Amino acid sequence: MSIFDRFKTEIDQFGDRVKEAVESSKLHVERSSLVAVRAKIAYRLGMMTYKKERGGEINQGEIDAIFGQMDDVSAKITKIDRELDGMDGEPVHVDEKPAPPAEPGDAEVVS
Repeated sequence: MSIFDRFKTEIDQFGDRVKEAVESSKLHVERSSLVAVRAKIAYRLGMMTYKKERGGEINQGEIDAIFGQMDDVSAKITKIDRELDGMDGEPVHVDEKPAPPAEPGDAEVVS
């Protein structure tokens, strides 16, 4: 394996790691957004429960719809968590592999 082949292999490996890091970052951003949505849904559900406990009139269909939204968002978060768990492998560093032995070359002797 020539030094150029080794360099190309290392560049390809680096590119794969960068691609995985970008994908992971996108998933983390999406997860954070979904957690914020879930918090808003939980707030609405809490306010509806408070109103119900204090004797106010509530629409059971609306509560059921909120529960459905919560289930949907929670399922999406769980799916992203599984994807992130699949990405969290052992980190690989370029310097972990020893360099291949150099091929002997013909030396030109100049006098």
